[in-house]
Amino acid sequence: MSKVGQWVFEMQEDAQWCSRDVFIRKHGLSQVVVWDEVQRQMNEDSVEPEAYWGHHEMEMDDGA
Repeated sequence: MSKVGQWVFEMQEDAQWCSRDVFIRKHGLSQVVVWDEVQRQMNEDSVEPEAYWGHHEMEMDDGA
């Protein structure tokens, strides 16, 4: 991977775990768009179990 590719990958990883302030201190205000985009994608990808599976009543099979 190129140096630029490694740098972008590092920023994306940091954006997952760092607060916005920490990210800005490390990578600079000019790169905060990376943090914003990663956080947006993470928020879109997180789904509540009910939204994914729906609201279904569980039926127990008695084996008969």
